[in-house]
Amino acid sequence: MSVLVVLFIFIALLIMPVVFLGITVRMKLTPLNALCVALLASTAFSGVFWSIINKPETQKQILKFYKTEFEKQLAIAEKQMKEKQNDNVDYSNALQTLKDNFDETAEKAILLLPGLFIFLWHLVTLGVLYSTLAKLSSKLGYKIEPLPAFKDWTFDWNLVWLYIFGSAMYFGVGSIKDMPGVKIIQLLGVNCFIISSILYMIIGFSLLFFMYDKYKVRTINRVGLSLLALIFSQFLVWLGLIDVWAEFRLKKATPDISDNSDDDDFFDY
Repeated sequence: MSVLVVLFIFIALLIMPVVFLGITVRMKLTPLNALCVALLASTAFSGVFWSIINKPETQKQILKFYKTEFEKQLAIAEKQMKEKQNDNVDYSNALQTLKDNFDETAEKAILLLPGLFIFLWHLVTLGVLYSTLAKLSSKLGYKIEPLPAFKDWTFDWNLVWLYIFGSAMYFGVGSIKDMPGVKIIQLLGVNCFIISSILYMIIGFSLLFFMYDKYKVRTINRVGLSLLALIFSQFLVWLGLIDVWAEFRLKKATPDISDNSDDDDFFDY
């Protein structure tokens, strides 16, 4: 393991997330917003750090390695399936379509490496770190507000701008193939889009648990509905996005009905 990789693991993946979390906690943000800001800051820092320590030639070699591995796995799958489905015309057509689209699919998948891994690493480690600190904070003489119940999870509405930015960069600007720097735009766009989508999927799942409690859904039905929601994960993303404006968990205030009989007369002093 090279010195640069050790530095990346030690500084970007271990030290800086703790620093960012400490800063956001001191900013007196809500627990989830503090965690979210620290998560995004850590991911951005790690991504930039990774890009700096890895020269373009090195990154191309890494991408080539992953693409080669994808091709090997595809070849193995093709060989195994051909042994079982030699006379299946539909299978042959489907396999040929997969091979034709492989380069485009592999290229899109490679755009997420290593950004997605970095994000998931910080998501898990920061979540565990915050929960641990919240439990130990009273013993350390410093009060850290614990995370709310999962059914009440929600992030600041400004997170939607990350989703909009990622969508615009990847599906809009990034689709212009002849534009200079289009690969960088695609890389930035797809990672912002996927990261924000994962966060909104978590919020959508949280909202689903809120509905379970609100409508007293039985445990067996909760399991079935949760598995179904995970299969259609995009539904959870849209549910989390809609909640930004709909605010399903916000209790509607009941307007006070005043009794005019007790009102003071206009001429009373």
